[in-house]
Amino acid sequence: MLALVAGLATYWAIQNDSQVSASSSCEPGAIEIKTAPIPKPEEIEVVVLNGTDRSGLADQAAAQLEDRGFVVVETGDAEEAYDGTALVFFGPDQYAAGIHTHAYFYQGHQSFDLDWDKPITIILGDDFAEVRSASDARQSFAQGGIGQLPKGTCTVE
Repeated sequence: MLALVAGLATYWAIQNDSQVSASSSCEPGAIEIKTAPIPKPEEIEVVVLNGTDRSGLADQAAAQLEDRGFVVVETGDAEEAYDGTALVFFGPDQYAAGIHTHAYFYQGHQSFDLDWDKPITIILGDDFAEVRSASDARQSFAQGGIGQLPKGTCTVE
């Protein structure tokens, strides 16, 4: 009898614990994204594409990213040219990793897509010079942080 009472009390406590689910504040239909913990570069897979006519640019950037710990799964040429520094594409499953990766590109831009299901993809542009150092990226990330969540999402940790 005592075991039954203890079991019921435990069940009630779990069901009524306000910390069980962070998603209870999500609006219906919102996509849950994790904003923490911020993954280390060793845990982030990226694709690096050359959006310029400069030969070997994707391989150069890939080597720099690998030196900083990132896992480069593919390099190649982008389908379209890009004029900026770098454009970092990512989706809900890689939100924190995408923001972290973006910090390695001075004056780079990010593109979040709710339907993105590929690895984080970086398109290098004409203004790209080099991948930032880890210390410069940390400083950039500290200044910008996660920022405002994209429309249609809510955060879970």
